[in-house]
Amino acid sequence: MTALALRSYSLLRTGFIATLFAWMTGHLSSVGRAIQVSRQIETNQKLAHLLQHEYPHEDYAGILAILNDKTLREYYK
Repeated sequence: MTALALRSYSLLRTGFIATLFAWMTGHLSSVGRAIQVSRQIETNQKLAHLLQHEYPHEDYAGILAILNDKTLREYYK
């Protein structure tokens, strides 16, 4: 039991577990951000269709490009 405690303490001290935890949280936050961006871009497609009535001089692709550009700038500053 003492050997196990000393081994885990040495792993904590060397930073292996801390490094592993930081790596995992970094990847999980990246996945979470990617999910948020993909959902926002999907919503932008629906919103661009509705905004065509408000901005008749803009086409669907132009409105969608503006919305997606703003979304990407907001999430990836």
